[in-house]
Amino acid sequence: MGPDRTCARLKPFPIWLAPGISLANGWTLMVANFVVIGSLAFINVAQGYILKEHLKIAEDIQGTVSGDLALWNELIIIALSSPFGIMADRIGRRPVIAVGMLAVSAGFVIYAFADSLAVLTLGRVVYSVGAAATSAMVATIGADYPQEVSRGKMIGVGSLMNALGIVALTVILAQVPSWLRADGMDPIVAGRWMMMIGAIYCAAAAVVFQIGLKAGAPAAKGERTPILGLLRVGFTEARNPRVALAYAAAFTSRGDLVVVGLFVTLWSVQAGTAAGLDSATALQRGTIVFAASQTVAMLWAPIMGLIMDRVNRVTAVAIAMVFATCGYFATAVLASPLDALGMPVFMVLAIGQVSALITSQGLIGQEAPVRARGAVVGMFSLWGAAGILIATGVGGRLFDSWAPYAPFVLMGVANLALLVAAIAVRLKSPGLMVGRSAIE
Repeated sequence: MGPDRTCARLKPFPIWLAPGISLANGWTLMVANFVVIGSLAFINVAQGYILKEHLKIAEDIQGTVSGDLALWNELIIIALSSPFGIMADRIGRRPVIAVGMLAVSAGFVIYAFADSLAVLTLGRVVYSVGAAATSAMVATIGADYPQEVSRGKMIGVGSLMNALGIVALTVILAQVPSWLRADGMDPIVAGRWMMMIGAIYCAAAAVVFQIGLKAGAPAAKGERTPILGLLRVGFTEARNPRVALAYAAAFTSRGDLVVVGLFVTLWSVQAGTAAGLDSATALQRGTIVFAASQTVAMLWAPIMGLIMDRVNRVTAVAIAMVFATCGYFATAVLASPLDALGMPVFMVLAIGQVSALITSQGLIGQEAPVRARGAVVGMFSLWGAAGILIATGVGGRLFDSWAPYAPFVLMGVANLALLVAAIAVRLKSPGLMVGRSAIE
């Protein structure tokens, strides 16, 4: 199955875009991948500084507080992801993602000036409305824009942009307080500058999305399924075992992403200070571990995209789960992420994390019906939010009460279960073999 070469190609990559999608549309999607996922990771990294310096939260409950804030985040995403998918099928992807990005910006502003946990929670709620819209739309647009033969490569390059965005915001923007404090600025004012710069960044991205993405709804009004029908699609499509597997993969892969961002730096600060480092140095070293792991994810993402376009996509999910399971269980041997073994363990974990994200998106993009794709991808995002809900709500408490590696072991168990499920689906219902014959 070859590409339709009358359509645009996302130069310089060998990615062929779907009919009606321009080169500008394609590159704006890449900007969205860079900004949206970076902002999701940034709030978790920045949150530790806000809890410590702005609100003076005790260290022995920071895991629970962080988990609870993320839990509010995911409850809202669970409630809104599917409605946003339906709205996108009705009015188009562009206004949903642009307004969502403005909500993220507003959440950052509230974080900047929060003087209590209640106000911080309000900021997280506002941010979460935007996160629900933007994360659902990045996945939906990413499913809309490529031709089928280029879907894996599109997701691979998109994941490369995800990793670049994560590194840019967490490594560069998260350093703003230390730079400003070195010049004598008050810690709280420095933290406010960090969050306000992030807010301006997100607001500017909303303008870019409004200009650069394809306008209009994906289908003519007369051809659309009624709203209740679209809601049913998300559930009924799970009768397809490959869609059900994709939903389960979203559950683990989204949980993977947040667990790494939320708990690596928190664990690093606590372990580093216990070993005699000051908190700033411990945070700096933890950020280096996190950035190195995301750099490995960035380099691996295009490779995983190529693999996914050469094997059955259920097989690709199983491959991803092998890496993720090994990486997560390996954290149990670490006393600290700052140990000599910490860097290689989190690099393997990052390969599994990005592979799970890429393969789950590729599978749902292949299996979702075109005319109701927004509803199905919205349900996919909902399952991802449920994964984060468990990983953060339970993981945060295990972090404080059992061990700092407990949230990672929890995700290792989930990834192992998904590996078994992927093997079962591959044997009984393999589905489409990309580039070869279709098997139903």
